[in-house]
Amino acid sequence: MIWLIIPLLLLYFTYELYWKRRNLPPGPTPLPVVGNLHTLLRHEPGYSAFEMWRRQYGPVCTFWLGSFPFVLISDYSTLKETFVRDGDAFAGKFHVEEITKLYRGGQYGIVDTVGEMWREHRRFALHVLRDFGLGKDGMEQRVSAD
Repeated sequence: MIWLIIPLLLLYFTYELYWKRRNLPPGPTPLPVVGNLHTLLRHEPGYSAFEMWRRQYGPVCTFWLGSFPFVLISDYSTLKETFVRDGDAFAGKFHVEEITKLYRGGQYGIVDTVGEMWREHRRFALHVLRDFGLGKDGMEQRVSAD
């Protein structure tokens, strides 16, 4: 029985520690199940861990929350280059629907939605803003006059 468990554990840790991370930027080694959550909780405030990782791994690094990888970009020029050059590749947002329902009652608003609902909300918001004069030359004059 032990001869079966040891190879399975070896395969699991090889997958977790190497295979999943092979195409991602460098970053701290995650623990199984919790990822790097233990490091974030140890640093007060939590974003100080991001600063530590930036110094250690450079402006682009990967950290894990559970089994989900997050790529941290902490340099303005890299951030601008990434989202301008490859904006479509990063257009989707990570969200856990159960958490959104628990804390907000569902996906509402422009900022918190994804997919088709986001497009619909964006179209509506732009339509309403245009109706109120956004993007028209007269609006700038009215604001300046006030």
